[in-house]
Amino acid sequence: MVNALRARNVLPDEMRVEWCDPLSEELLWLPDILAGVIASAAAGEVDLMAALGADLVIDRLRCD
Repeated sequence: MVNALRARNVLPDEMRVEWCDPLSEELLWLPDILAGVIASAAAGEVDLMAALGADLVIDRLRCD
């Protein structure tokens, strides 16, 4: 994904991406959980999204 976005000049060359062990970096869990909740809601499973409450704001970015 990163290489595809760079090829389209969406990400700057100086942006560094590094893979980490999720067990050693708990702060990576929250974005992953939210992405899963949003993907589930897009597939029609809205229970988890409803549990997050009405104050949730989602900004969608297109990468095409």
